[in-house]
Amino acid sequence: MTYDLMLILHFLGLALGLGASFAGFTLGLATKDLEPAERTKFLLRASAVGRNGSYGILLLIVSGVGFMVLSSAGAVFARGGGMFHAKLGLVVVLSGLLGYVQVLTKRAKQAQGGPTMATIPKVAGAMLLTGVAIVILAVRAFH
Repeated sequence: MTYDLMLILHFLGLALGLGASFAGFTLGLATKDLEPAERTKFLLRASAVGRNGSYGILLLIVSGVGFMVLSSAGAVFARGGGMFHAKLGLVVVLSGLLGYVQVLTKRAKQAQGGPTMATIPKVAGAMLLTGVAIVILAVRAFH
């Protein structure tokens, strides 16, 4: 029962996190033809979707720690092997990127756009690629 709950939380976190990344990517593409001022206003408002990414990574980390507590960390590390270690490394990278994009978003909101806005899509793209890589490594580690 507890393992199933951790699995449910892990998949919800995955859905929230990657869903937010894909939504941000799609919204960025959909706004390419807008006037710069209108695009900035829309993207600042749409940045609320990023909260889903924050909640998602929180659920992923909490449930991941839960898995290790339930199964013993040593068993999880042994079962997952090198792919699992690489996945964890990318989770650390993703967490750093998430923190960085949150700082950039706060700066952009304070400046009502500004040059910081141009950096956010690049970091968001790196986050999307990192998230997809994490999923691939997780599947490879535990398949």
